[in-house]
Amino acid sequence: ERSSSHVKQEVEWLYAFDVHCNAFVPLFVLLYGVQLFLLPVVLGPSLLSLGVSNTLFAMAFGWYFYITHLGYRALPFLSNTEVFLFPIAAVLGLYVFNFVGYPFGLGFNASRIMAYIYFES
Repeated sequence: ERSSSHVKQEVEWLYAFDVHCNAFVPLFVLLYGVQLFLLPVVLGPSLLSLGVSNTLFAMAFGWYFYITHLGYRALPFLSNTEVFLFPIAAVLGLYVFNFVGYPFGLGFNASRIMAYIYFES
């Protein structure tokens, strides 16, 4: 049974949306701003292109998850906000898999995939 002094705490959706927007800005700048100027490099078939492209994507998504974690960590009534950092391990794992798998034909260039999705219809 809860005491009469217990107050239900929950995150308002506007706060969650604000956290998302704040985390999305670096992702947007890297994947739409910086990548635009690097298109001749990142769209090539070489290992350098794969490295630059996937580094941009890994940094962008890593920052997104980290800033999301910081936004929710600021709330004193939330606990275990470290779970928002767990996807960074998947991002790093995929990043390493691309470089290790490249000689075996398993690496993929994220920029080329996104360009195909956007422009090949």
